Amino acid sequence: MALLTFEVASVGYLAEHGPREALRFWVHSHFQHALNLSSASGELLTLLSPRYQNLPTAIRIVTPPGWDWRHQSRPREPVALEGNVLRAARWRADLSGAPCWRPSAEKARETCSLDAFLGVYPALSSQLIAYCRQREVRSNLQLLPGWPLDGRAPLLNVADEKSALDAAVAELIGFGAGLTPDGDDYLLGYLAALQAWQHIEVIAAHLKLLRPAIKGQLHRTTSISRHYLALGLRGHFSEPVDHLISILIRGSPVLDIALAANKVMEFGASSGVDCLGGFLHGIRSLQTVAQEESR
Repeated sequence: MALLTFEVASVGYLAEHGPREALRFWVHSHFQHALNLSSASGELLTLLSPRYQNLPTAIRIVTPPGWDWRHQSRPREPVALEGNVLRAARWRADLSGAPCWRPSAEKARETCSLDAFLGVYPALSSQLIAYCRQREVRSNLQLLPGWPLDGRAPLLNVADEKSALDAAVAELIGFGAGLTPDGDDYLLGYLAALQAWQHIEVIAAHLKLLRPAIKGQLHRTTSISRHYLALGLRGHFSEPVDHLISILIRGSPVLDIALAANKVMEFGASSGVDCLGGFLHGIRSLQTVAQEESR
């Protein structure tokens, strides 16, 4: 039987491999429009439908109408990457010449505006509440201070010492349901919000304590969530998150910011709203630092 050949829409910048590399993967988990592959070294490679935006370690592949990875793959099925061609028993995808997605936030940081970043907080927090209510999205966390009342309140504080931060991270890592629990997605958003502001001494000191606190507790969560948190600790985020950071620090129009925030929230069942909740927590931390410095 002839192999099906898939067009490659894009390759994440951390998923690029040299043409002479030969790598072996196995199916880790599968969903209708996504397939997670794992290597012997623990490397995670995700195959996504072009309906989703880019991830650093993902390859977006154009599959036939009605294609469902749950029916077209099986657990531990081998997948090889040789000569820039990804190949399984029934299909192949040639990565040669495929466009590579790279983050844009790095370029935007040259025109970074902290005031513009902080000024969007009221609009983004209102948008988060409206989105959750309209789409009936629920989280196990308080995504904003005091809301919702029945959620666990994240206790991250920019002034916390090591012991307090370790305890706050322990309350979040692995907390909630799903392949990427609520607490992990919240931490990812928090890291993303602070990423561009490491030149501020207080933020740099905070991250110096926070990163090892998260890294030391990664074993307490799922393998997929562990992968994305490890990327976040190194400053790598999804295209929706990267785009939101980029337009915020450029001071883009309100409508563009609202559309970008929606793209973040649309990711997964509740992962996106958890991430934006953590992102807003990061803005609150930046507000605290700005207020202290203005005194």
